[in-house]
Amino acid sequence: MVRLFVPINYSDYSVNALNYAIKLGQKIPSTITLVTCQDPVTDKENRDNGPKLEELKASIEMNFTEQQQKNINLLTRHEIGYPEDILVDISVKEEPDAIIMGTRSKGETIKELLGSVTSDVIKNAKVPVLAVPAESTVDIERLSNILFVTDFSDCDYRSLHKLIRLITPFQTQIFASHFKASQPDKWDKKRLEEMRLYCKQTYRNYNICFDFITGEDFISDLDTFIESNQIDLIAMTRHKRNMISKLLHPSITRKMLFHTDIPLLVFHE
Repeated sequence: MVRLFVPINYSDYSVNALNYAIKLGQKIPSTITLVTCQDPVTDKENRDNGPKLEELKASIEMNFTEQQQKNINLLTRHEIGYPEDILVDISVKEEPDAIIMGTRSKGETIKELLGSVTSDVIKNAKVPVLAVPAESTVDIERLSNILFVTDFSDCDYRSLHKLIRLITPFQTQIFASHFKASQPDKWDKKRLEEMRLYCKQTYRNYNICFDFITGEDFISDLDTFIESNQIDLIAMTRHKRNMISKLLHPSITRKMLFHTDIPLLVFHE
């Protein structure tokens, strides 16, 4: 049984993330918890959002298919506090399999980017976070092509294992790719071959391709790869970096989160 938490603020993009979670739950037996968070300062006069959440739950369950009724246990949870704090606290204390969050489509303003709740949760949560853009949908029969961005680190092996657990019911091809500004050296090729051999032995029933994506413009190269391989989902591990590195280099996770309309699944070290 997979445990998923989905924050709801009744926006179109948060409801779309819930629909995405339900589509996953149709294929994977799941407990899906809808979470609402009310501002402890501005919402003091109207803290009882529970009935509205229960109405949403009832409306969704009324339209469940037979398979969804069989596979999905839908729960609700109302919290007082800021979502970026509540969701991180849930990730630490309850360790769900994933938090699924809706985001607006790419092209947000700089203010929205810097203040994004999704970005804050991805940065601080201790469990995988799936960011689902407003226009994204999932085919319940297949998640055809997944790009898994790897640095060949030990935690990437663990992330790949979690990814495969989540997509097991789907027909999926995984592209395990490493981005390089220049041509890969012997050490890069050795690490890629080690990961390929490990996956060949460990995940024999899965179609996993291994390659390098080279180029100086990361975002442009990413767009080209997504388009040419019809990518449905991007997965990656968020690596901790020192303070100097954070100041000098924009976060790749943040770039990917706000640039693409493809759902982004972020694991943690």
